[in-house]
Amino acid sequence: MALGTDITTKALTRLRKRREELGLSQAQVAGAVDVNPSYIGLLERCERVPSLEILLAMCQAVRLTPADLFADANPKPAKDDQDLAQVRALFSRWPVEHRQAAVRALREMDKLRR
Repeated sequence: MALGTDITTKALTRLRKRREELGLSQAQVAGAVDVNPSYIGLLERCERVPSLEILLAMCQAVRLTPADLFADANPKPAKDDQDLAQVRALFSRWPVEHRQAAVRALREMDKLRR
């Protein structure tokens, strides 16, 4: 049985749909949010109501703003959103100094590309 309000159900449904559009698994989103993958499943089935912190972290993981989450229209993902979301999910598990080093390396690669 679903918990929460119609707004909660719509928001969680929109998060699930966006995750699927980006080709992300529940485990990838869970890693970015720092929760158990089974908890993401409970949320997507509307069997639990997330805290505001979890809801905002999930928005970030699937590249939605809170405004997009509650907007009437469904957001359309950009073509490269899946790649960016996967990179974000990977980077979220790295220590800060490793992320900074990777960004520096990417900037250098970008300079060479020009």
